Amino acid sequence: MLKDRQKKSGLWKAGLLTIVLLFAFSVTSAFGSDILFVVGGKDIKASDKTIKKHLEDRGFKVIFKQDKLVKTEDANGKACVLLSESARSKEVNSKFRDVAVPVICSEPWLFHEMGMTGQNKKVDFGRKSRQKDLTIVNPDHPLAASLSDNIKVSSKSFYMGWGVPGDNAIPVAALKKDPGKFTIFAYETGTQMPGAVAPARRVGLFLFRGAAKNFTPDAWALFDAAIDWSIKGSDAVARAN
Repeated sequence: MLKDRQKKSGLWKAGLLTIVLLFAFSVTSAFGSDILFVVGGKDIKASDKTIKKHLEDRGFKVIFKQDKLVKTEDANGKACVLLSESARSKEVNSKFRDVAVPVICSEPWLFHEMGMTGQNKKVDFGRKSRQKDLTIVNPDHPLAASLSDNIKVSSKSFYMGWGVPGDNAIPVAALKKDPGKFTIFAYETGTQMPGAVAPARRVGLFLFRGAAKNFTPDAWALFDAAIDWSIKGSDAVARAN
């Protein structure tokens, strides 16, 4: 009888270990995915390095590409494309507007080129100086990272990017004192945007240059939510699993 109990116990432990290993494999497959990170200039900015390290600590493989040298086809097979605010709009232009890969854009001057807003600077997109906080307007959406109301995102003030998206957008957060200007907004795949139909998920994110060095935990939670929501269900992750 003792041997039977030991045998059953051994089988139960083996089964539990199998489940744990399968779960670990699944997580590694999903979050070991490649992210194309498009940055500006030859010398990588400290803030971009901070973002890269954060993503790598989460298990992602980050591929840096300079804005001038990056090509549309570099997005192929990636789980996500991240356009840094340091990337120059004149160099990136519309390279990633039509890619069937999720794109997170933190350069407001690329919102129009991506088809995510209208084309008028300071009306459809822009930046606001001396900002530390934003206001969550859609707390129930995954992009809000379970946060609500006014959120401090930086220990130091910075320029915060914003956009005025189309009627079909998902509004998530806005400037604290100007709720019509959105600091986080998104489009689902297949949604009509002001300048194009979204071929994959699109996110406009407030992350301006230098800000990541002074991010609060809530800011990182919002950043991670943007990454996770963007890649959920993407072809690259589906193939990995």
